[in-house]
Amino acid sequence: MGYTIRGNRIYVTGTVDGIHHRLSTGKEATPINIAWIKKNHRDVLLQLIAKDKPKRSEMFADYARQSIDANAYAIKSSTQYGYKSMLDRHIMPHFKHYRLDEIKPSDIRAWQTKLLQELTPGSMNNVRHLLGKILEDAVMDEIIDKNPVKRVKPPRQTEKDDIHPFTMDEIGILLANASPWMRTFLIVAFFTGMRSGELIALKWEDIDFNTNKIIVRRSMRQGVEGSTKTGKTRIIDLLSPVRETLKEKFKENGLTSEYIFTTRKGTPYKESSAITATHWRPLLQRCAIAYRVLYNTRHTFASLMLLNGEDVLWVSKMLGHSNVATTLKYYTKFVEEKGTKRATFLDNFRTLSAQSENKKQKHA
Repeated sequence: MGYTIRGNRIYVTGTVDGIHHRLSTGKEATPINIAWIKKNHRDVLLQLIAKDKPKRSEMFADYARQSIDANAYAIKSSTQYGYKSMLDRHIMPHFKHYRLDEIKPSDIRAWQTKLLQELTPGSMNNVRHLLGKILEDAVMDEIIDKNPVKRVKPPRQTEKDDIHPFTMDEIGILLANASPWMRTFLIVAFFTGMRSGELIALKWEDIDFNTNKIIVRRSMRQGVEGSTKTGKTRIIDLLSPVRETLKEKFKENGLTSEYIFTTRKGTPYKESSAITATHWRPLLQRCAIAYRVLYNTRHTFASLMLLNGEDVLWVSKMLGHSNVATTLKYYTKFVEEKGTKRATFLDNFRTLSAQSENKKQKHA
């Protein structure tokens, strides 16, 4: 290794990994600079080679999975599984053949537009958020300079796009056309507000027919029992339609399985998506009802209870929300205003005020 001078500029030369290099330092060939290069030409050459080397290019498909796995320590296992499912269903089909440095804002826009044909803006934003997190990791790893997701506007979201509750008439049609197994499942889903994962993890030991309570302890995801979404156990009321339905169900298989909702083999469902494919989607088609995700049974419970004047605090407790504000965030439009006269105790205020004023005048 050494140096040369060309056009009054200093170049460092040498062979690294079998490749000969001659790179300009950009410095003038002054006595001071030449003396410094004599001592440091090897380090300067290695730095210039590293700077001149193009950024490594990685395939999106490989990096995306690595990103999700690398962040597993900070999220629940069920969330990680959801991310991987979202990645495979909605992101990979479009980007699996891209290198990370090939993805441009125009590609994000095209992907977003296409996906909005099958997803609501709310669901689209969830998928977009995951893609943004993956590409942001690539920025931090210095594989790409900028995150293209940040340069594209998200789809406009109006109301809560995924909230499409069923009416009582629709519930009646669904129950009338459902198989006995699905009818039981829907009655529990519609009139407890439990999440799908909580329903398939429900066991007979969680039902107390004496106190009319259900203890919601766990949720099922990918065949693995975990905590509820909030990480907390909650106790909810066993309403009469659910109570009677579960009593009948217990006579059938309460002694054959610890789980309430099992497959034909008597095993618990690993995912609620299996119920959607086997029972839910075909049922909606038979009833000529537009497809809505199974999670809308939970939204239906909340909307029906609030529309019929049930206390918001009770509804919030049944849903397992951390506070009433969360419930109102999603379901304010369903809170029924029945024209009830408020603060009736103030009706006599004017009379009391007048009496007080008369007493003052008498004592004056």
